[in-house]
Amino acid sequence: MRKADASQTGWRLPLAVFVLAHFVGTVHSTAVTVMVPIIKTYYQAPYTAVAALITWYSIGQAISSVPNGNMIDRIGVRNGLLVGFAILFSAAVLLSFAENILMAYIALLMMGWGYSAINPATSKGVFLCFPAHRRATAMGIKQTGVPLGGVVAGLLGGLAVSHGGEASGWNLHWQTVMLIISTVTFFGVGLCFLLPPSLNKTEDTKEKQSVFRELKVLASDRQFNRYVLSTMAFNFGQYNFFTFLTAFLTKVLSFGQETAGVIYSVVQAVSAFARPFWGFASDFFLHSRKKALCLVICSLAVVCFSACSLISYAGAPAWFGIGISVILGATIASFPPLIQAMTVEAVEPKRIGSALGYTHMGMHTGACLGPLAMGAALDIFNYSVGYGLTAMVVLTGVLMLGFGFRERPVYQK
Repeated sequence: MRKADASQTGWRLPLAVFVLAHFVGTVHSTAVTVMVPIIKTYYQAPYTAVAALITWYSIGQAISSVPNGNMIDRIGVRNGLLVGFAILFSAAVLLSFAENILMAYIALLMMGWGYSAINPATSKGVFLCFPAHRRATAMGIKQTGVPLGGVVAGLLGGLAVSHGGEASGWNLHWQTVMLIISTVTFFGVGLCFLLPPSLNKTEDTKEKQSVFRELKVLASDRQFNRYVLSTMAFNFGQYNFFTFLTAFLTKVLSFGQETAGVIYSVVQAVSAFARPFWGFASDFFLHSRKKALCLVICSLAVVCFSACSLISYAGAPAWFGIGISVILGATIASFPPLIQAMTVEAVEPKRIGSALGYTHMGMHTGACLGPLAMGAALDIFNYSVGYGLTAMVVLTGVLMLGFGFRERPVYQK
């Protein structure tokens, strides 16, 4: 394993840039999920068609995760982030001018493609800057950019209206929201140039295998495959939670769009605290054991999704639904730092980028299937069936991780 570069370049600036990179990258898709009710009205589309927006975003991540991870190993962290931001910028601009839902699908596909470069880049950056016994904490801190981006997206989405829609107070057309996000993304490009040159080191291309050979090596590891399948199930739940949170709040609990946007932001704020907390707890209280902690928080998520199913069927006070949403924000919305830390420690250092890409391919396959399955359940049945299905899939992931994967010792230098 290569020694951490923190002693040479410092870790504070890179970590701050990684947080901001996730913040900028997350605002894109999160804004779309917050504005699902508005976008549905604008395109006059059923839930299944609107859910397919997030599915196309996840398809973009799934098909590009391994190539992007391999790219990070070849061109370095800083260049990889530049590529990701350039694609995200183009996608946000395209979505703001999408006059039909087919163009919107293309834009979301591009968003997924762009963001799939940010995760392996920042995760490998953490690997280079931090020792093993602090890595989960650092992963959690840099992942706070995800919920912080969600907070901003929630506030912007809460103010969004469709063209021709009635509005009270200060508001924005949802297309204007996407233009604002594209501007923020453009400034994010400048963040990449703040990274030290040491984080743009590349692997020896003579030792690197092609994308397909890297994929073959990873796919031949049965235990690692079971691990990837469990992350697929967890992300199935996470994307269902965020994609339909505002719809759940407005349709089941009868909140207004602006209030739902605020609650969405609160949930993201909870996740911003929970992500680094779980990493800290793993490093300082559990001796860097991440699997057991991941099992606990995802099991709690199963209970909460089951509660959402009951609420949708039998009803409940609004405060109870909000409480369940907050707990899900601390659990199913906050497991990725533990997963990323386990991934970088499960393979040889020379294929960290590819392993992250392979894991994210699995995660985003779950994200592809989740909203589509949930949208179909809502169109054909109701919210009770949709959340019941989600609970069962996440439970399957818990069982698969618990009985099918053993944490490997960290590779020593």
